Amino acid sequence: MVEIENYSAVYQDGNHSLLALDRVTFSLNEGYITVLIGESGSGKTTMANAIMGLLPKNTVTEGSIRLNGDELTHLDDDSYRKLRWRTMAMVFQNSAAVLNPVQRIVNQVAEPLIYHLGIKKEEALQITEKKLAHMSISSDEMFRYPHELSGGQIQRTLFAMALILNPRVLILDEPTSAMDAALKAFMISLLKELKSKGTAILLITHDLDLAVKTADEAIMLYLGQIMEVLPARDLMQTLFHPCTVAMCRSFPTMDAVRDLGGMRGDAFYRYTHVHRLSDGKTEPHVHIAAGADREGGHAPILGCLFRPRCTQAVEECGRTSIQLTQAGTHKVRCVRGGIVDLLQLKQIKKAYGRITAVDNASVSLRAGEILTIVGETGSGKTTLAMIAAGAIEQDSGMRTFKDRTIDEWIKNERFSFASEVGIIYQNPAESVSHRFTVYDIVAEPLHIQNKSSGAAASKKRSGTQNEEERKKVLNALTDVHLPVEPDFLMRHPHELNMGAIQRLCIARALVHDPVLIVADEPTSALDPSVQAKVIKLLLNLQIEKGLTIIFVTHDIGVARKISDRICVMLAGRIVEIGPASKIINEPRHPYTELLIDSARGELIHFESPKSEQSVSPDGCPFANRCSRRVGKCLEMNPPCSNVQGQSHLFWCFNPVVLFSYDKKMRTDGEK
Repeated sequence: MVEIENYSAVYQDGNHSLLALDRVTFSLNEGYITVLIGESGSGKTTMANAIMGLLPKNTVTEGSIRLNGDELTHLDDDSYRKLRWRTMAMVFQNSAAVLNPVQRIVNQVAEPLIYHLGIKKEEALQITEKKLAHMSISSDEMFRYPHELSGGQIQRTLFAMALILNPRVLILDEPTSAMDAALKAFMISLLKELKSKGTAILLITHDLDLAVKTADEAIMLYLGQIMEVLPARDLMQTLFHPCTVAMCRSFPTMDAVRDLGGMRGDAFYRYTHVHRLSDGKTEPHVHIAAGADREGGHAPILGCLFRPRCTQAVEECGRTSIQLTQAGTHKVRCVRGGIVDLLQLKQIKKAYGRITAVDNASVSLRAGEILTIVGETGSGKTTLAMIAAGAIEQDSGMRTFKDRTIDEWIKNERFSFASEVGIIYQNPAESVSHRFTVYDIVAEPLHIQNKSSGAAASKKRSGTQNEEERKKVLNALTDVHLPVEPDFLMRHPHELNMGAIQRLCIARALVHDPVLIVADEPTSALDPSVQAKVIKLLLNLQIEKGLTIIFVTHDIGVARKISDRICVMLAGRIVEIGPASKIINEPRHPYTELLIDSARGELIHFESPKSEQSVSPDGCPFANRCSRRVGKCLEMNPPCSNVQGQSHLFWCFNPVVLFSYDKKMRTDGEK
């Protein structure tokens, strides 16, 4: 019903202009809900106002907006007034400011009936009372003034006004921002009712849960550009663009288990102004208001707008104008085609004598995510993580990093690879030299990665400090909230508490600005208070520096709070891997269920293995402890199965039935 094509909007302000929308293209269709998501200032409300013909006079626009094939951008105010309420209606964001403070709400809702249909006031009021009652506004409330109503009541009043003439196109700007959970549920049912009647709906919201439950298509806007178009059902689960991932990571849901994240850095507004060149010609520039990489004081004209905040940006991201391209059921504006796999491990095997530490493990790590490896002691977690970090060489299998083979990279450019990876070892007090000062400990990777040149070693022995090195060391200490005073820099490890030593180890891992951090049980030796601080520190660093992290822990409770994805290992094998919310709320492997039950403090009873039922080396490593085992569990390793496409994988012949864990928890609660 509504087609928006290559639409741009610029707000003029003297010699400067604010680019609010940049060549936006999408459509609104009958019986279809399209949702616009994005940070404040991304252009969502500007797009809604443009469709309704409500942009201010200082707006310069390009492109097309068509309603049933008829162009709207050339209409005058009178022509637009004939469309509003009857054909198109909008529920505005600042609900209280929209209503007339000196008019009763029933009279205001009746205005479109009187103005557009010429209905007499008495009849209009009767129709209005029914519509307000349908919106759960009582007969007493509808005769009140706006200031006598709650925010939710005002919002429902505006809904009644927007729907009073049954428009075919409905635009909702943050419709549930003033509603409690019960009213939000009412609103969801109302949207589904309107959708079934064929209404074309544009939903603008920060509530991603509302978007998933009601919308058909989601559009991610960033600084006026569409970054990703995707089925709304994929929000919070299957995302391609780093911008969309960061937005969804910031939203609290009932299913979310990880602490809230966010986008690194700050957005900037796209102010354009004109520079006069030496030859007398002029050239437009995009001026930075805040954040972003500064290029001569200006944001780049070409390239990806999200590049300064992206976790996988490369030089190519700033060279050319980037278009939306099809990627499966998504469209994504990314020169790399969406989020890439930073690290891939394929069929990794590692043995120490007769002990197999890692057995045929395959896992990938997406740029900017936190993958937590969990499992009991001896399950192969640390070995797999150190193989990924390049600290241990596998016996067989392939490992790649940034699309390069790690083994060849280490062989030819060992120090180049080492600069890409930072390692936080399991025992902080034992992973640093007790003869080193704080400064020497943090600066150690810089000395090593300087190819251990004689000049570097000589400088270190003589006590002279390279200024660039000193700056990096002080920045790393500041990042982990440690002092940078000379007295602290000269302290030795035995003069620090365990929490400070752990932060020191994190600073050492960060000092050379790595892309990947491998953290092996970084909180196991800490008390709960310090552990919480270190975890929050790592999460904040991951967001602000765009780090990708492999986090090793035996505590699935810790994994629950930090992970994007969880990988469960047992006896060197991966038995389950998937999104953290799915692993925690819907575990499929019995061993994963056992870990979660143990973390909840439940008493675990193992079934005693029968002597005649020994497990073959090829059998499931959990078979002798599993009450769900069947005969073939003892003889062969289960094949890979998946839930929801390929995102949640498990290896089990007789998996935990979907939702049985939730039912079990409810039953235990009732008992």
